[in-house]
Amino acid sequence: MALVGLAERCHAADGGMAEVTISRFGAEGVITTGGHTATGELVAAAAVRRLSPGAAVIGLVDPTHRGRGTGGVLLDRALEVAASVDPAVTVETEALTEATGRLFASRGLRQVFAEDVMRFDLAAAEPPTAPLPPGLALHEWTPDLAARFFAAYDAAFRDRPGFPGWPAERWVAWTAGDEEFRPQWSLLAAGPDGEGDAGFITCADGWVIQVGVAPAWRGRGLGGALVGEALRRMRAGGADQALLDVNVDNPAARLYARLGFTKLGRRAKFQP
Repeated sequence: MALVGLAERCHAADGGMAEVTISRFGAEGVITTGGHTATGELVAAAAVRRLSPGAAVIGLVDPTHRGRGTGGVLLDRALEVAASVDPAVTVETEALTEATGRLFASRGLRQVFAEDVMRFDLAAAEPPTAPLPPGLALHEWTPDLAARFFAAYDAAFRDRPGFPGWPAERWVAWTAGDEEFRPQWSLLAAGPDGEGDAGFITCADGWVIQVGVAPAWRGRGLGGALVGEALRRMRAGGADQALLDVNVDNPAARLYARLGFTKLGRRAKFQP
């Protein structure tokens, strides 16, 4: 398929995950536009899809055809189409580069969100070994422990900007309702009696979804211990890589880098 080849060439040059971009083009109700060479090769493509509310734009330009104004023409056309769908437009990229950022800025777009996609190569590297802080024990996810996992999540993240404040039922459904959720890789660090639980990690097939440590337990190596143990379980279960997303403003990115994760690419969102 021409689009798959275009996405793979772009992400080989820019980083990020081609399959995520491809899925944006394949979503229901998407409006697409593209550019071809005289021989029919697809070298540029954009997709517009409806959000609730708003409309989103994503685009691709073949690395060998950049610097010729193709990206600007494609973006202008996609913005026009998106505005006809809904005036509230968001431009997305799964592989932010300096050139892409300049192009978006030239159209009056400002970055409103960015996170790095990081990868640990389980096929090539041993997971890091980090001991649990004294007094803690690990428990795998079970339905009976779901409420305690939520309490650990709430304690770890409620002081963060943008915390959604979901009720327990919604967070548990979002976490465990995904068919790729892996309870055997999702762990609760149980504290000593009377001191509450210290932290948690949740995982899906090939992904670290969330890692959180209660304020009283930060700075003791618990985050690294949780990630290391989850990676060991992933590897034993046959996974060859572990991916995670981390906001560019999150200091946890430094922890993941120390543990051996490398950056695949930066996804971002821009708005007028």
